[in-house]
Amino acid sequence: MTTIPVPVLEALVNTYPDDDRTERIRQARQVLAGSELRSPREPMSVRAHEGPISIEQRNYLIALGVLLLLAIVIYALAGLGIASAVFFILAIGLIAGWLIF
Repeated sequence: MTTIPVPVLEALVNTYPDDDRTERIRQARQVLAGSELRSPREPMSVRAHEGPISIEQRNYLIALGVLLLLAIVIYALAGLGIASAVFFILAIGLIAGWLIF
């Protein structure tokens, strides 16, 4: 009976990878090929997330919120006469947001 040297035996074992390793290699090839990637709805957009509102809408709402807080503070300190100008600008902003978005 002849014995196979250890380096030759290891080479034979390594040429036939197990099923799990084959599956991982196949999955890595698919990921590298882009088979699991989704393209964005708008090709020119670079969005970090897909949410109910866009980044522009969120910034617009934040600006209107700041304007509302400013109007409330002015109303509390100086009265409705001065605050009415800020409330008017807030109303114009709300109408513009309704028309734009």
